[in-house]
Amino acid sequence: MSRAYRPRLREVSEAQRKAQLAFNQGLTGKGRPAAEQSVIEPCTVDGCGTPVVGRLPPVARMVSVHGSADGAAAHWYCPVRCAPIARARADIRSIPMRPDGEH
Repeated sequence: MSRAYRPRLREVSEAQRKAQLAFNQGLTGKGRPAAEQSVIEPCTVDGCGTPVVGRLPPVARMVSVHGSADGAAAHWYCPVRCAPIARARADIRSIPMRPDGEH
């Protein structure tokens, strides 16, 4: 029998209701709509993403993020959003490739 034709059992037992409430941390009803913000948006902070030249950042509070182990240059990023993304990208780039070309 395919998945489309399987009957769906209703959650009728008190134990199932309690388990669902615990899983949802007590929340019931319809969830909130998805965020309107795009996953990839350009940063609005001046100087964010510029290469490191010298010791001083182009704007106060910028964070220097070193490139991956393959020798990529370090760049200045804003500390709130872009620096964690840049660190994660550098970590991903440092994962050795498999012989077949995949991570």
